[in-house]
Amino acid sequence: MIYALRKLIAFVFLGGMFWFIYQDLDNLDQPWFMHALGLIVIAFAFFWLLIPMVVVHFRIVARRRQNSARYAEWRAALGPGGLKPLAKGGGRLQLADGEQVFYHERGTLYVRKGCGFDEVSVRGLPGDVAFPRLRHLRRKIQRVHFYLTDRRLVFQGKELDRAIQLSSELKSCRDYPGGLFFSVASGGELAFTFRNPLVVADMIKMVQPRFAPLR
Repeated sequence: MIYALRKLIAFVFLGGMFWFIYQDLDNLDQPWFMHALGLIVIAFAFFWLLIPMVVVHFRIVARRRQNSARYAEWRAALGPGGLKPLAKGGGRLQLADGEQVFYHERGTLYVRKGCGFDEVSVRGLPGDVAFPRLRHLRRKIQRVHFYLTDRRLVFQGKELDRAIQLSSELKSCRDYPGGLFFSVASGGELAFTFRNPLVVADMIKMVQPRFAPLR
């Protein structure tokens, strides 16, 4: 988003500068004209550097506020019985004996380059609002199904089937405005988009009591 905003600002300012120069071609050698161009350049630098970051910051704040409000609603509606498995199970997911599915969502998976997913992923950076300052994950896999069971996290898509055992492989996860960042014992790192990452992080904690999500 920052990149797109900066392209827009550059287009507007450069267009305005060319128009300004074209309107006063006879005054190109005048000191006041040079000073005016200098002020335009300073204004451009100010807007180019600051405005995109301010816009992204306030969008992050708004998204986190929305996540917190919806998380509170989810907790209030959970009921005394706590988290319950999905009635329809895991759909195409093959479950072990006694394994239960508690959550399913489809989204985009972000991974590191060279970590074993290069053949099934394409170039793509996480969004500045969804995953601020998480720019080292430079590959993405879209239309991925995420399943949370009482034993593992499963990511399934076309030519993709990756399971992370809750008891032994998952080291930690951290919530971002648009998803969760997972750290795996083998050294792998994954980020997945969720409608509300706070809800999913709490679900993981409920099905695996030893695991506490990082906030």
